[in-house]
Amino acid sequence: MTLLIIGTVIFFAIHLVPSLPLKQTIITAVGPQKYKLIFSACSLSGLGFIIYGFSLTSLQPLWAPLPWARSLVIYTMPVAVVMLIAADMPNNLKRLLRHPMLFGLILWSGTHLLANGDLASTIIFLSFLAFSVLDLFLIEQGGRATVAEPVSIKWDIALLIIAIAVYFLLFYFHGSFTGMPLR
Repeated sequence: MTLLIIGTVIFFAIHLVPSLPLKQTIITAVGPQKYKLIFSACSLSGLGFIIYGFSLTSLQPLWAPLPWARSLVIYTMPVAVVMLIAADMPNNLKRLLRHPMLFGLILWSGTHLLANGDLASTIIFLSFLAFSVLDLFLIEQGGRATVAEPVSIKWDIALLIIAIAVYFLLFYFHGSFTGMPLR
């Protein structure tokens, strides 16, 4: 459990940096390329600790998951995947949701939190949920929010095709990387 917590702290501490004035201070001190290298190394090490720490934890139930929560996750994940992928490619969804990745993370983590009642899952999903809500607030307060320009509908179609493919891969291989098969 210790490695899971250490990884969670590292991962989210580094991901808060872009939402704070600290980012520019670091870039000024080390340059943009070293900043990206440091950011990536910290992110990957935090994620590695989370994954390895989670694999070492024993099941410690906190509550019984809600009976309908598993179905909720299955039906909301395609929407969450669309939002997560939309953050990194041109599309018109960004005109409606200024922060599709954060909204996708809120949907993913919130529904998974309801569907899992163990301590390790709660730490992971509650951390992602809290971070996403906090980051959304910090971005809006910092005036860094932008409105996307309209793009061709071809990008929206590509987004949906990619998201459907990714969703089915995640669904099919869920058991391989989480230990909880969905089929």
